[in-house]
Amino acid sequence: MKELNIEDIDLTGVRAVVFDLDGTLYDKRLLPLHLIMAYPRYALWLASERIARKRMRGQYFGDAETFYNTLLSYVCKWQHADYDAVKEWYEELYMPSMVEILYEHYQANDFVLPLLRKLNKTGIKTAVFSDYGCVEEKIRAIGLEPKIFDYCVAAPELGGLKPNKELFDKLLKLMRVKPEETLMMGDRPDTDGKGAEAVGMRYLKV
Repeated sequence: MKELNIEDIDLTGVRAVVFDLDGTLYDKRLLPLHLIMAYPRYALWLASERIARKRMRGQYFGDAETFYNTLLSYVCKWQHADYDAVKEWYEELYMPSMVEILYEHYQANDFVLPLLRKLNKTGIKTAVFSDYGCVEEKIRAIGLEPKIFDYCVAAPELGGLKPNKELFDKLLKLMRVKPEETLMMGDRPDTDGKGAEAVGMRYLKV
């Protein structure tokens, strides 16, 4: 895979850079396979969770509680499982195991730390904006310190998933920056790119 050259990034007029996490800060290939291998008995639950996320993509649910209730209810329905059991699996097994797998198998892409140091040196604000929770834990797992970013934000905590426009508006308000002076860096044009475009942010595909 071709490595991103940070000297090629146009930062003219940029006051803030927002990074996607999975697939941008690190190469997430084989992550689903690692998760299935870690807990094969929950493979169908994992598949249902991923399908539910696709169905919910771009929607706004108002708050984190409604988002997660909707997500887990899909898994319950499709797997004929008890809600409390699915919630326990998600919070105590699935997400912690994802963090553990990152510690074991993944590290930040080579361009990330030099770029962050450059941005911090020039006073440009930085944020991580992820469609999954455990943002700070995952950042640590790939060898970075969360404090190197000014903001670490999970889209579900704002009430939904990318590319919902309202979520990007909330992020910009939190960072106190204008969309036209903000650069979104992500690996998915259909989520990172469309969300950025919807509010008038620049977008760079990683």
